[in-house]
Amino acid sequence: MTASARDVAAAVRRRMLDAAVADPSVRGADWRLATVDTVGSDGTVTTTDGIVARRLATYLDPTSGDLVVITASGIGSWLAIGPLGTGTGSAWTSYAAAWSASGTAPSLGNGTLSSAYTLRGDECHVSIRQVMGSTTTYGTGQFRWSLPFTAATLPNAAMFWTGSAMAGDAGTAYYPGICRLLSGSNLVMCINPATATGSSTTEWNASRPHTWGSGDYLGLDLVYQIA
Repeated sequence: MTASARDVAAAVRRRMLDAAVADPSVRGADWRLATVDTVGSDGTVTTTDGIVARRLATYLDPTSGDLVVITASGIGSWLAIGPLGTGTGSAWTSYAAAWSASGTAPSLGNGTLSSAYTLRGDECHVSIRQVMGSTTTYGTGQFRWSLPFTAATLPNAAMFWTGSAMAGDAGTAYYPGICRLLSGSNLVMCINPATATGSSTTEWNASRPHTWGSGDYLGLDLVYQIA
């Protein structure tokens, strides 16, 4: 075989290998990273390089720009497994909870409010922590905090999910209570037991479960099903 013939044979072989590597039906199952371009209404996502992939049931909140793991079967069908984890390995994601009231709006001022959630399927775990500052104002009516996702609708509109709540009066007294989330809502509220103030059970406001002031703090933890 001449040198030119060998060069042609080598070139053909390289092209065949490149084609095989690019064809999932030849190379078998595979996975890689991709960026979501659009989200379909049929349970699929389309990547920026044109791959249409079926989402797994655990990939609940697809968003354009997600960096996801996609995998191909031997016949070229694609699945979107889900987005990569972020941060230091924690499954918790921060979000900006809004503090409001049923009457005049409160103002956080120089206080601090932190909130985070983690998902397990359609189960959402939420944690909210707040410290009142010297310029915090408390508005009127019942306190409430926004959640990262709207709750699923329960069989009866009067039903709700419950979680734990704790209020601290600048480290001198502690008031345990519960937080509750109504069916189909995205606002969580807190209720103090009758023993916290000596009055009837009612929701937290500027004077319940104690009169709030600088240095006071609260914590809420809730698990609920997202819509």
